[in-house]
Amino acid sequence: MSELNRLSALELRRRIIARDVSPREVTAACLARVRAVDAVIRSFVTVEEDQALAVADVVERRLREGAVLPLAGVPYALKDLTDSAGLRTTYGSRLRAHNVPTHDAAVARRLREAGGVLLGKTNTPEFGNRATTAYGLFPATRNPWDLRKTAGGSSGGSAAAVAACLCPLAEGSDGGGSIRIPSSCCGVVGIKPARGRVSNAPNSNPRGGLITHGPIARTVRDAALMLDVMAGPEPGDPFNAPAQTPSFLESAECEPKCLRVGLLATSDKPIDPEVAVAVHQAGALLESLGHRVEPADVDLTGLGDAFRVMVEGESAANRIEDPALFSDPYSRWCYERGVRLTAVEYIRATEEMFRRSREIIAESLKWDCLLTPTVTLTPQPLDTFLADTERVADDDLAYIPFTYPFNISGQPAVSLPLGWSKEGLPIGVQLVGHPYGEASLIALAAQIERAAPWGSRYPATMRYLDSPAETAGG
Repeated sequence: MSELNRLSALELRRRIIARDVSPREVTAACLARVRAVDAVIRSFVTVEEDQALAVADVVERRLREGAVLPLAGVPYALKDLTDSAGLRTTYGSRLRAHNVPTHDAAVARRLREAGGVLLGKTNTPEFGNRATTAYGLFPATRNPWDLRKTAGGSSGGSAAAVAACLCPLAEGSDGGGSIRIPSSCCGVVGIKPARGRVSNAPNSNPRGGLITHGPIARTVRDAALMLDVMAGPEPGDPFNAPAQTPSFLESAECEPKCLRVGLLATSDKPIDPEVAVAVHQAGALLESLGHRVEPADVDLTGLGDAFRVMVEGESAANRIEDPALFSDPYSRWCYERGVRLTAVEYIRATEEMFRRSREIIAESLKWDCLLTPTVTLTPQPLDTFLADTERVADDDLAYIPFTYPFNISGQPAVSLPLGWSKEGLPIGVQLVGHPYGEASLIALAAQIERAAPWGSRYPATMRYLDSPAETAGG
């Protein structure tokens, strides 16, 4: 593996701007890593090498002409739910297997205009409907830390690509935990921004405002850099976050004040003891940094029914020519339930969602931020979440009781790789901020990373570049 694959996005940007390395050289190193490793990990579903190298050359020319580009030739990946002009975007479904958009999603356009080099699209379950990246159009994405384990979902391809050093940055989307879940499983940083921080254009209001795009990276500062590029409104957006000053990257350089942190480590769902240990250890770390950690009593229960209605209603709103072509039985089940929903049922679920949103926010404001597990389990075997129909919905809600409530409330949240299981697998912990409080959250996350850095830990797959025939696991 090239040294370039190990470098942070910010260090790559610095070297490119200093002309110590070219965008083409960095892009070529990432593409070589994809060729060497990704047949095993299966994080990418579409890679356009010639197109990526051509874009890298254009970025280099623009930099030499004096253009100021925030990403300056740093490679990145897009989730296969995010439209990008001229690049196949399948949504993980046979129903969209040959879909090539003619337009960019707003977030894709912003990353391109910032001088990023798009390598390709990353794997997702069909229409992003699962908490694992399997049962879609393509084979399941494997966890780089243990190929027998799930990478999480639905942004599992993006998280696995970053964890395995195929690219330093990847975009994800999160409508119930889909950035934070795979970030926890794969040992990387994932930020779910506040509602309205990143535009969903050209989509108007997916899943009642629950879904947002966000960054996945190996470091907090890299994630902050990417969020700075992604953030901002588009005309007609139904939700708009206030402009952020200073930048999120600048916020990552600031020492946070002494904070009152609410520790929320219990649930009506079972929590793996190793996950519980990880979140309590994170609380102890925060106390050692001078913060005040105390038990929190925010009620996150009783949200599942309204959340399911939003998911099923969104599924039914997709233009489906032939339901028999769904790749995943669970997708078809959600679609068929959604088709049977009445307008009254959907509106009532929306009203319930926003009513509970106000309650969650009001309770959360007692603390400067909340500390929770990201998910209730350590990374699970690949086939753990492959049951169909209603059991999937029940299993997912039991797995993510700390993530989807904050999609409902719209609060920003970040998953950090602070814990490790006895098997050596990453365990994420989650920080949740006030509405539109990403800057404070990022400052705290960066302080935690400085105190307990994780950047020197790499998955076992790092050795595959030198020994490409070796493929541990199933």
